[in-house]
Amino acid sequence: EGDLYLTRVPTTINTDTMTYASMPAMKLTTTVGNTIHPRLNHKYPHLLAYSATYSGDREVYLMDLRSITTSSSIKVPGTPGGPALRLTYTTGGINSVVGWDEDGTSILYSAHGDQVGMPHVRLYRLRLSSLGGAVREAGINSTIGAGDEVSIPKVVHSDDTEHTLDDNTGHKYISPVNANEKTNQTKNKKKNNNDEKNRDDQQRKLNREKERQHRHAAKLLLSSQSRRGLVGSNIHPILEPVPLSEAVEGVYHTTSAASNTECIYFTRVKQSSNTKRYVGGTAENLWSYCPGEFNDLAIPLTADYNGTSKSPIVYSHGGHGDWLFFMSDRAVDSSGSIGGANQTSGWAASSMDLWAAPLPVTLSGFSSTPTRLTNVACQYNGMELMEIAVDQSNGAVVLRIGADLHYMSMEAIEEKLYSSKKALGETQIQQLPIAVYSDFSSMQERIIPLRVSKNTIFDAYATSYGVSALISSRGQTYVAPVIPDGKLDGNYGGGGLNMPSRRYKVAPGTGGGGMVRILCAKNIPHSTGNDSDERFALVLATDPLSPTGEHAFYIIRTDAMASPSFGFSSLYEMDTMEETGLPVPFIGGHLESGGSTKDGGLGSIHAETVTVSPCGRRFSYANTDGQLIVVTVPIDYKGNNRQGRHLASVDKVVLPWENEQSQPLYRDTNLVQLVFSPGGRYLAIEHTARNAFKVISIADLGATAVGSLQLGRIVQVTPDRFNSFSVVWGRESKDFAVDEHASKLQPSKTDSASHGGATALFFLSDRDINLEGDTNPWGTRAPAPRFDGHSCVHVLPLRSLKDSIEANEVNAFIRASFGGGGASEVLARGMKELDLMLKGINAASEDIGSSNTTSEEQPYVMDTPISFEKENEATFKFARTSYRLDSIPAGKYVKIVCQLSDDPSLVIATNKDQKYDDLELSLLAIIDYPSDRINEVSLYDGGIEVVDMSTDGAYVLILVSGEVQAVPRTVAKFNYLASDKNIAATDGLHVSVWPALEYQQMYADSWRLFRDYFYDAELHQIEWDEVFDRYLPLVERCGKREELDDVMRQMGGELSALHVFVMYGEYDGHASFTANEIAIASLGVTLRRSTEMNGYEIVEIPESDPDFHMRDRQPMYSPLSEQVLRLSGQQALEPGDIIIGVNGEHVMNVPTINMLLRGKAGESVRLEVQRVTSKSKVTELRRAKMRLLKGNDDDEDIPATEPLVVVPLSSYERDELIYAAWEWKTRERAKILAAESGFTLGYVHLQDMSGAPATNAFARGFYPDHDKQALIVDVRHNAGGNIHSWLLDILQRKAWMYWQFRGDTDGGLMWDEHFAFRGHLVVLIDEKTGSDGEIFARGVSELGLGKIVGKRSWGGSIGLKFDNNLVDGGIATAPEIGVYNDKYGWGMGIEQMGVVPDVEVDNNPRDAYEGEDTQLEVAISVLKEWLKNEEVVLPKNPSRPKNMSKKRKDSEGCLV
Repeated sequence: EGDLYLTRVPTTINTDTMTYASMPAMKLTTTVGNTIHPRLNHKYPHLLAYSATYSGDREVYLMDLRSITTSSSIKVPGTPGGPALRLTYTTGGINSVVGWDEDGTSILYSAHGDQVGMPHVRLYRLRLSSLGGAVREAGINSTIGAGDEVSIPKVVHSDDTEHTLDDNTGHKYISPVNANEKTNQTKNKKKNNNDEKNRDDQQRKLNREKERQHRHAAKLLLSSQSRRGLVGSNIHPILEPVPLSEAVEGVYHTTSAASNTECIYFTRVKQSSNTKRYVGGTAENLWSYCPGEFNDLAIPLTADYNGTSKSPIVYSHGGHGDWLFFMSDRAVDSSGSIGGANQTSGWAASSMDLWAAPLPVTLSGFSSTPTRLTNVACQYNGMELMEIAVDQSNGAVVLRIGADLHYMSMEAIEEKLYSSKKALGETQIQQLPIAVYSDFSSMQERIIPLRVSKNTIFDAYATSYGVSALISSRGQTYVAPVIPDGKLDGNYGGGGLNMPSRRYKVAPGTGGGGMVRILCAKNIPHSTGNDSDERFALVLATDPLSPTGEHAFYIIRTDAMASPSFGFSSLYEMDTMEETGLPVPFIGGHLESGGSTKDGGLGSIHAETVTVSPCGRRFSYANTDGQLIVVTVPIDYKGNNRQGRHLASVDKVVLPWENEQSQPLYRDTNLVQLVFSPGGRYLAIEHTARNAFKVISIADLGATAVGSLQLGRIVQVTPDRFNSFSVVWGRESKDFAVDEHASKLQPSKTDSASHGGATALFFLSDRDINLEGDTNPWGTRAPAPRFDGHSCVHVLPLRSLKDSIEANEVNAFIRASFGGGGASEVLARGMKELDLMLKGINAASEDIGSSNTTSEEQPYVMDTPISFEKENEATFKFARTSYRLDSIPAGKYVKIVCQLSDDPSLVIATNKDQKYDDLELSLLAIIDYPSDRINEVSLYDGGIEVVDMSTDGAYVLILVSGEVQAVPRTVAKFNYLASDKNIAATDGLHVSVWPALEYQQMYADSWRLFRDYFYDAELHQIEWDEVFDRYLPLVERCGKREELDDVMRQMGGELSALHVFVMYGEYDGHASFTANEIAIASLGVTLRRSTEMNGYEIVEIPESDPDFHMRDRQPMYSPLSEQVLRLSGQQALEPGDIIIGVNGEHVMNVPTINMLLRGKAGESVRLEVQRVTSKSKVTELRRAKMRLLKGNDDDEDIPATEPLVVVPLSSYERDELIYAAWEWKTRERAKILAAESGFTLGYVHLQDMSGAPATNAFARGFYPDHDKQALIVDVRHNAGGNIHSWLLDILQRKAWMYWQFRGDTDGGLMWDEHFAFRGHLVVLIDEKTGSDGEIFARGVSELGLGKIVGKRSWGGSIGLKFDNNLVDGGIATAPEIGVYNDKYGWGMGIEQMGVVPDVEVDNNPRDAYEGEDTQLEVAISVLKEWLKNEEVVLPKNPSRPKNMSKKRKDSEGCLV
């Protein structure tokens, strides 16, 4: 449930059943977010530390579990019976509560560091007292009973006075509070009343006054202690950073009484993916640090194994010495082969278990080989150990396995540690039968507002009672009326007048919310007779009858008389399962053989590719296995009555892999676009050719007939020399003129296309290449050719002139697509001949008309056959009949939306400001035939998220600001398009979800998506069905979305691949999580609380690169820096200065200065500062004034404060600042070290490889220093992206020619290739160099561009696309794009293990905390040695050019 419970472990066990008695659990917390990381104090078990999100970000809280006996006691935070006490106010929140120290007086927690450095998590120690033994008294004497004398307890602590901000000018910001003085004044006043008659009344008043004072004093106490963060008896938390870099969890332990050294055993780094049997760079590993020992360095303890070792716990029970218990996935490898070339022999990656090693440790690590204490996976059907804790009262160990806690007694542990038979048999582990009693509020039905977004799939269709919008969002489908004259007025006045149009649910029915996920619903046009109001939709959904949630297609009713589908109490029109009442899919769903494509199922379908033909007879889709599939819609219409309709059989065709031109029809790197012709015979396919250009092919599926498909040719109709995309079936301008005349001819001579059939294919193409920006390669930063990305509208006629004339003689007279004025004389002659023909035809029109009365009228368009070129011709003769509409200017068009139904004009969408969810919409109005002129009419000036067509082609669907607009595709509507008309009434719609049902659906969905999206169809040979069954029981016990995440992480981890992330779910979060008024701002400096200086001392002010005032259009300065304050007319602060007040409140009156900075990011804040290091004229003048007033000649004894107005940073801005400061500091240090070594150096650091920021970073660092002798590209902590190929391309440039002007004497002006780097390259990597950063490093190595220095990297080379989302917007990412080469095979020697550097060197956690960078120093040493052996110098120019003077004489003595 996301809350904490308390239970007691029984002291005895039932010897018959070997189980414990039931353990009732008491609920301790109730929060909207979640409370996690419970840590009981082993010395004082009534103290519980944990983390929670009560007020926004995750913070540390302390709860006293002792009960109280007086009901009227005041509920002071951190005392018995009182609320939990918040101990931290951290910018950005903490990561986790780790535990308590040995004495039980300090809490260890992890959070992101606030010192200058690369972003990483580190440990902090929160001391609850600076006085020994004070925690023992926590809560004692801190409550006020009803009969107690009213007084505020005085705090015996040097830092517990009520501080004031006083500048000695009489202006006080905080006044001390004296409650006793008020009480005494009241008593004295009442004692002066000697009226005997009113004595009783006065006594009662006195009692009431005393009670009032008592309550008032309690409020003051509560306010004071909450404000100051005092624990029980007024102990102030003191925060100390643990001096170790990258320590994420740890445990303190004193080595021996003799040395009395307090060591910390800690886990270094944390795996960011969810990968089992992982041996990459961020595999957790154990270290120890004992101050003063081992040269004051941290010592690796598990360096003999590259896999995971984590969660250290000191075990001191049984009288056999101290042990370090920890979790590890190692196992003894009997074959001696570990599976990785860099793996230490003797261990293999296996399942997570409990291990133990004796203490103390030595310089080389553990003194003996660790002992395995459990074999959890073997005992629990593949489940692994997840968490451990030691019961300090009896030496037992509690283990979390799956969703249960288990108990391992001290006797069982000793048997494993000391028995000679410890390697035999299973460990005795008993499950703890915990009984949780709760209302489980998080499992109640959830009512969620329906949000229409760009991920929503919608459609529209006409009925006899108006236009309806079919909307599928959040896994459910609704029908909303489209209001022609505006929005639905929700204020129904009653009385039966103006009743609002009805909105209703299509699926699922009541009680089924969460059981099924509707991925898309598409209207099926012409599925009923013209006189019927029944409407049907094709629905793609997860089959609730399938345990694994397989994809399936259904036909469901959507008209107003329909009942919701997929509901336990609904009535259904189609075939159903009698025992469940659930609809049965006509294709896909649950199969005995399985649901993957290889098992005969549908696999996983890309819902956005599902397309229904405008005729309603066919549909198509693409799946993750690279298949394009066409299926007939199984509706067999027989009359108007309900009984006459049933599901027919289906015909299914899988299109071949290639078209006639041998180009692949489907590559999943770019989803295909599928567009049916109006009559459904042809399918236009927009796909990617082998050379990565987009092309268009047309598949002939045969004449439309229910239940049949006859696959013919698949012809590529655009060359692959440029991009062609955004297909629209339409008609040329001249065809509208042909239709006008053809309608007057006899029906037998009328082209079927005159009923709306397509005669042309409109599409966009960027074939008209246009260079943008620089047109030559000269200039800084190596200007490269860049093309403007514009496209033009092109038209491909679908019929040859001969075929057009045979179909309709009128085409013999009206031939020109756009004749224009120049061809009008030819056109006029043809029109006269046509008029003469029509006069003769009209005379016999009555007889001719009767000759066609027997032909059957089709309810949908009949496609005219396309005049393809001859089969097996590779000349693109047909494709090259296309032409550009020159009158339409080139633009950054996204798509041609449609051609109007009664006019040749086009509706087109344009990309505004390179944002694909901010589109402009225009009407390209074509002037009357034969003109080719275009008038562009702006319909929407941006703001459009999605624009598309309804399935039947009758409506343009526009999504703007969460509202769907369905506009009829006619001239009349588009000439007067209004943004407030034809709006679907979606306001007020809500989704009903039952979490228990939805969790099971999402689990099945994620399992299937892993199966069908993972790059290896064999899933690394994992028994994936067994994995599903293994974790399914855990899903049934999930009480909160975060618990489902935990299960999906365990499941996804079985693939043993990186890039497996579980995130972005619809969590039950607190409303204040994202509220700016709750977030803690930052002053952009490192501070230290100083009781001596009565404020916060500035320790460090981060300084970023001073030459770049903006980075990626963002300023990168500390608010207290010179760069910021100088421009505002103020003087900067320096390290050593003291901050004593924020907005008039003294910083020592609150637990931390951060408490006063909540909600202040981006706002002006007034600081009161005392300049100790920096000197200010204002301060000197104030001191002089006070010296005169007080007669004090000693300036230093006179404190003086100075106001300063600053604007704090957000936590994100703070993180970016300290990262940028580290980068600048490292760059300067690298250049100094290089200069000391005698060479010039360039330095580039890349935080990631994503988009413009990464490109900008490389350009800032590389181009100014491309001429240096050496270059360091630092990709440590690189988070990945996709620009490695661009970087490698630049670094591969070679200098082969040099330029020199006449006056140049230093050996060359520049060289060619431009900006080629001629020196030696070192790439710095570490364990957090991930994804594309690793691929870049591997590329440098494979291409021979340089050397790699640092630590083994993360180990993730399989790419992903983040497109396998779950129903609530969350995702369990499946690595989708594999990489390989001949040398390394799959994974490039990166996946799961990381890039191994040429020179391996680590930054010791202790040294790194102090700012030392051994890896950088070694990189400089490598370059120095390299330059010593291979100098980098410019080649000397020739002594002089060729002698062209006439100094040689010929045979006749003439100079030649």
